[in-house]
Amino acid sequence: MQPTNRCLSTLECAAVALSILEKNNHIQETLLRPLQALCSFQLQHGAQIRLSKEYLLKNGLYPKPMPRNKRKLRKMELLMNSVKI
Repeated sequence: MQPTNRCLSTLECAAVALSILEKNNHIQETLLRPLQALCSFQLQHGAQIRLSKEYLLKNGLYPKPMPRNKRKLRKMELLMNSVKI
C-alpha cells in the first residue's frame, strides 16, 4: 500500500529518471510496459485495487485504530494534511 498518492515504485522512478536524462519519453513507456502488464494480470486474477493510506485517512476510511504513540500519530496527521514527511 502506498503511503501517499504521490509515491512511485523504484521502477517508475528509474524510468522517469532515465527518460529525463536521455530526453526520450519512449524509454519511460518501454520500461513501464511490463509493470503495467503485471498489474493488469494480477487484477484479472483476483488482486484488489488498494488505495493509499493518505486517501483512506482523508476520507475517513482507514480501517485500523489510530496509533497511541505520539510520533506515529503526528506522522498520520501529516499524511492527512498532505505535508511532506
